[in-house]
Parts: sequence; C-alpha cells; structure tokens
Amino acid sequence: MKIAIGTTSELKVRALKSALDQFGVEAEIMPIKVDSGVSHQPFGYEETIKGARNRAKEALDKLSPDISVGVENGLIEIEKNYFDVAYVCVISKENEESISFSAGLPIPQWMIDEIKEKNTEGGEITKRLSGDTEKDVGKYFSNGKIKREELLKDAILLALLKILNKEKYKKP
Repeated sequence: MKIAIGTTSELKVRALKSALDQFGVEAEIMPIKVDSGVSHQPFGYEETIKGARNRAKEALDKLSPDISVGVENGLIEIEKNYFDVAYVCVISKENEESISFSAGLPIPQWMIDEIKEKNTEGGEITKRLSGDTEKDVGKYFSNGKIKREELLKDAILLALLKILNKEKYKKP
C-alpha cells in the first residue's frame, strides 16, 4: 500500500507512521510538499479543514497513492477561548473521504495577539521561546507532557478508521 502525506514535516510523517503501526498497516509513506491554499496560520474550522483537504487532494493528484493524508493545524475560537486543533483529511484512490481532528490545546490571548500582529504561527513562537527545533505548542505549554506528534497520531488514526475499516461503517 502507498500512502501520500501532503507535507514534508518530519513530525507529521512520524505521526502518520505511528498511526499506521498502531493499525498494523505496512505502507510506503510518500511525503510531498504541497500548498495548503489557506493562510499561514488558519483561523476557524472552515479554513483549517480546507487546508487539510487541499493538502490531501494535491498529494493524491501528484502521487496517485492508495490513500492520501492532509494535516492542517488551526486556531479555533470557542466562547472567547482559542484552541490549537489539528484537522486531518484522508482521501482514498476511490475518492472516499474521512476527516477527524485532534484535541484542542488552549492558547493564551498574548500568543493569539502575537500571531496576528506578526503574521506567524504558535509553533514558531514556542520554538523561539523554548529553543526547540520543532513547532510543538503542546510540548511547550505542558512542560513536555503533551506532544504534538501524539495528538496528530491520534487524529490521523481516527481519520483512517473510515477508510481502512469501511465495512464496519456500512449498515449491517
């Protein structure tokens, strides 16, 4: 099986590999740099899922894999609070689509203000503050207890369910 992922981010590729390992699926993972077609830092569900879908579709079109995965993190506002949420879109070569999302990490208003003022990402801010090499907001705010890779793995795993176990999603 060949699985494309619309990114060259090592962290996202590791998360996909970890999700496939948990499923017991052996696959050739094909990372490819693609454009999300949305803002550098998406805000809101619609823009964020659009970015994930665009990444999955472009990787599918360019590489013709069995399955294509798109991952996009965005900032979602709920009751005047912001959360960093990863949205995942998985598309099969038969054009079946499944989406999922990660748990939302609470993001403080000072960071939202800086993101908007400097047109940057939360991950870039936490890289600067922590000296870490990867964009990992969860790791920064949780003192290393919550890692972005794990959150992405779980979201990818959930999005893969409908594609890899499609028979269970049909009415018996």
